[in-house]
Amino acid sequence: MKKVMVIDDDEKAVLEIASMLEGHGYTAAAFTSGIHAIKTLEAVQDVDLILTDIMMPGVDGMGILESAQKQRRPVPVIVLTGHGDIDTAVGVMKAGASDFLCKPISIKELVIRIKKVLEKAELADEVASLRKKLEGLNSFHSIVGGSKKMVEVYELVGAVASTDATVLVRGETGTGKELVARAIHNSSGRKDDPFVAISCTAMQAALLESELFGHEKGSFTGAYAAKTGKFESVASGTIFLDEVGDMPPEIQVKLLRVLQEREFERVGGLKSIKLNARVIAATNRNLEKMVREGRFREDLYYRLNVVQIDLPPLRERPEDIVALATHFLEHFNRHHEKIIEGFAPSAIEQLLEHYWPGNVRELKNAVERTVLTNPRRWVERISRLDAARKQGSLFGDYPAKLPYLKAKETVEQELEKTYLVQYMKQENGHINKVAELMGVSMRTVSRQLEKYGLDKFLFRDRQREHLPEKLPT
Repeated sequence: MKKVMVIDDDEKAVLEIASMLEGHGYTAAAFTSGIHAIKTLEAVQDVDLILTDIMMPGVDGMGILESAQKQRRPVPVIVLTGHGDIDTAVGVMKAGASDFLCKPISIKELVIRIKKVLEKAELADEVASLRKKLEGLNSFHSIVGGSKKMVEVYELVGAVASTDATVLVRGETGTGKELVARAIHNSSGRKDDPFVAISCTAMQAALLESELFGHEKGSFTGAYAAKTGKFESVASGTIFLDEVGDMPPEIQVKLLRVLQEREFERVGGLKSIKLNARVIAATNRNLEKMVREGRFREDLYYRLNVVQIDLPPLRERPEDIVALATHFLEHFNRHHEKIIEGFAPSAIEQLLEHYWPGNVRELKNAVERTVLTNPRRWVERISRLDAARKQGSLFGDYPAKLPYLKAKETVEQELEKTYLVQYMKQENGHINKVAELMGVSMRTVSRQLEKYGLDKFLFRDRQREHLPEKLPT
């Protein structure tokens, strides 16, 4: 329950506001003295928001704001002011207040403003907390992005890091799946042990089996000496299986046994070796579809998918694009000993217009290429970057970036999710109506909601409870 301090020298008004907040689920404490409020704040240090009048005898709203900002965790402040004190209120806002309201106060408006300020403060706390947990990573490998979707990723990383649960990281090529796996490892109790990554793509079954499990001398032609596999060499660290959807069927069987029994044998060996490592897998494939088609074992899918982390494509978090580009610009300035001050409006427009089928990896490469070729102190144009949406083709430069089957799978998922979300909004979250519009069964719609991590109740319009329009002044 959020704790709010209400400060006003008008005793009747402060008690009524505090009572109203109590009725809306907040813990509210009323103060008629600014000095008393500050002493309480310093003693308690556990306040989520301050609602204060600006014009008060003794310590006024500015004094309250200064004290709130000096706390170990700065407390957001909403100031209340009369119509004649607008200039003063603007000054307090410049000094760091989160919001202000004019008297007489609309209760509806006050509730909405309080909610928004608290949500913003919570978001800032979550990002700060995650960055602190990930501070073991160097600046280039830190996760960049403050969008809502990335904050959800940060929350999951923080939640699973302290556990031994197997994690499946899903996302398109270039979204940073290995980066997330490393973040989990570096935020866990295994951070002092090895992190070993191995790609399951384009590797023959026999070679992949030897890489994962090792082999004994003479176990096959060319095995002139015994070899320790990744599962053995990682000890109590973390093994990252990248693109696990490309794993050959015969290796899927062996991996399933490893996850079930927590032990394995080297190729050609008889001795069982205990698995002490944590397993994190990643894929850009539609594993559910592969299971239905018999190309991926269903039992292995459920063993890998204990905790699922979905990485959004860059086009779904456009608010992060400029921040990421600036991050890469700073990095490559140092790396290539360049002095480029930033992006001109024309370059920013170009960044935001591009479809980014290659996601963060494509953005990083584009920025490095630009740093190497840009002759000016400001970037006016991103080198060799044409906005995919303006190329005359609905799918832009997909052919240059993705193999046909992966592109087809990606487009199918985008189309499916787009229609699902649109119909869920349109039909107020009623699965039966959405199923009818999409021409599929209700069970299929439910599976799609689960697949994309969507809750049907998020699409329900909840009526606001009736509130009186004004508080007495």
